[in-house]
Amino acid sequence: MNIIKNCIVDYITSSRTVETITLNNTDRLFYIYNYEGNHFRVFTEIIDLIKFFQFGIEPKQSFLNENDLDDFIENYHWS
Repeated sequence: MNIIKNCIVDYITSSRTVETITLNNTDRLFYIYNYEGNHFRVFTEIIDLIKFFQFGIEPKQSFLNENDLDDFIENYHWS
């Protein structure tokens, strides 16, 4: 089980954020775009986050509630 080690929140607007998190068992990062608390998009590479904002390319993982997002992060295995 993964545990969040560190989290940095950058506010784009008051209701849109990008959270950068690290996990206790790895040096890899997750970038989570939180759209108004209703849609969470998960990026494992910064370039994919940039492509999303620049070109609208959606990530492989997105969630409509925070519980599903938390379950995904807790159980994610880097390949």
